[in-house]
Amino acid sequence: IQMNKRETIVEHIFNLLKSQRTVKLGKVDRDPIIPEELPRTGFPAAFIQTTDEDIEDLSNGGLRNAVMSCNVVVYVNGESRDKQRNIAVSAIEATLMADRSLENRVRDIALTRVESIELGEAAPYASFRMIFTIEYCYNLTEE
Repeated sequence: IQMNKRETIVEHIFNLLKSQRTVKLGKVDRDPIIPEELPRTGFPAAFIQTTDEDIEDLSNGGLRNAVMSCNVVVYVNGESRDKQRNIAVSAIEATLMADRSLENRVRDIALTRVESIELGEAAPYASFRMIFTIEYCYNLTEE
């Protein structure tokens, strides 16, 4: 079965984050992570999920343009959590922005927002969400 374009893009992002070494991510997943269940070596940990998507027809033949949001949620643990967050944001951004076409899978990818996520009494954890906007085209008849 052929993987659809949306899944191909997210799988590529997952593989890029898993293999980048600027900041070695202890765990990279496609499902939400429960930080309390990770060993110390599992940090920083990240999970990737797609969220909203706007789609428009470009032709009657099934060609469509899509603008998708992809969230990378990262957890850090221990001392200097704010510093760890800032370093992780820079490393992830640099990894995903190194080739803004993601090897010709998309028209463009851009980091559009970084949000802090409160975990209640978060210590010893801190987390943030990086929101990437991804524009790509696909053909409905090839999905």
